[in-house]
Amino acid sequence: MFLHTLFKQPKQETVKICSAEKLLDLVRKLLEKELPEHLAHNHILFTANFKLESLNNSLNHHRSQLNQQLKLGQYHSQMYHHLQKQVSDLQMLIDSYMELNIDLKQMNHRLHFHYDQIDYLHENYIFFMEGLSSDQSSLLFWQTVKEDVLDIIRKIL
Repeated sequence: MFLHTLFKQPKQETVKICSAEKLLDLVRKLLEKELPEHLAHNHILFTANFKLESLNNSLNHHRSQLNQQLKLGQYHSQMYHHLQKQVSDLQMLIDSYMELNIDLKQMNHRLHFHYDQIDYLHENYIFFMEGLSSDQSSLLFWQTVKEDVLDIIRKIL
């Protein structure tokens, strides 16, 4: 009897992670993709705020150069709108990262209507990370994941 309990293998329990943890995993990876310099600073929020400040400075410069009568002014207009979207997306990722880190349980409740979407995104993320793919498909994959994650985040925040 003693030997039986001594050599008994513990049961392998599968740990089911909640949707908020899955979304946090996706948001963290997206922030790492958006902020590759994060590894040098070792603090993702510091790096994100630094990048936001840089983007806002560029945004102000392009706004001051707007002139619809000249092609160069139209370029500044396009860059202004592009940077505005980039700032908005980065700010949304930062906000969701902080919100998810504060209270996963409450966020899991708020994500109730998005469980299937989050499971689908996380499952594809896991498969993508396990497989090898080209740089072009990788860029497209992360862009579409970012759009889907931001869509979910905008609905809950």
